[in-house]
Formats: sequence, structure tokens, C-alpha cells
Amino acid sequence: MPEIHGAIPAPRAASAKAANAANAARAEGAIPNGPTFPVLPPSEQDELAHRLRHAVGGFVDAPRDAVEEADLLLDELSTRLTDLLADRRRTLKDAWRDNESGTVRTEDLRLAMRGYRNVLERLLSV
Repeated sequence: MPEIHGAIPAPRAASAKAANAANAARAEGAIPNGPTFPVLPPSEQDELAHRLRHAVGGFVDAPRDAVEEADLLLDELSTRLTDLLADRRRTLKDAWRDNESGTVRTEDLRLAMRGYRNVLERLLSV
């Protein structure tokens, strides 16, 4: 059988395990610039989406009630996101503030910058 040149070798099991572990850590928020900042838990997101569908669906029969419900949802969501952003900012700030010795490691600053960049880029894309 002829040899195929330029073929991509199959990934090693160890490499696949490492990639899976990194993806799991990212999903759990263990990586500093991963999804550890204000992303609503799926249950909250589902509940708000359900309430929005209900409001929109009820518009024909009760337009004022539907608009009031949408306004309430926007208020609840903006408050929740504001709280989550404030928590994330506190976490990031704690990561780079001076410790007892009055110094901060460059690595801590680098990780904090990645976290800030992640949050800001996600907000700017909204």
C-alpha cells in the first residue's frame, strides 16, 4: 500500500485527554478569562426567556400588561447583570491588588488583564 504524504496523524490519547480537561476547566470557570463572569445560569436564562415569550404571546389580548411584563423583565435582567459584573470586577481587582508584602506578580497582572479583556470584549459585542 502506498504511503500517504502530508497526512495528519491521529491525536494521541494523552493529548485528547489534556484538551478535554482544558475544555472542562474552561467550562467550569477555572481559567481566568473563561466564562466566569456574568453569564446567567441556564435555569435563570430559561425562566426569563419563558416569561418573555409569555409576555410577547399575551400582547394581542392584553398589550399594556405584556409591555409592563417586558419592562419588569428588562429591569430584573439589568439588575442581575449589574450585580454579576460588580462581583466579577471585585474578583479581578482582588487578583491584582498588592498583597501583604506590597508587591504583585506580573503573572497575576497578566491574568487579571486577560480577565478584564474578556469581560470588556464580551460587553462590547452586545
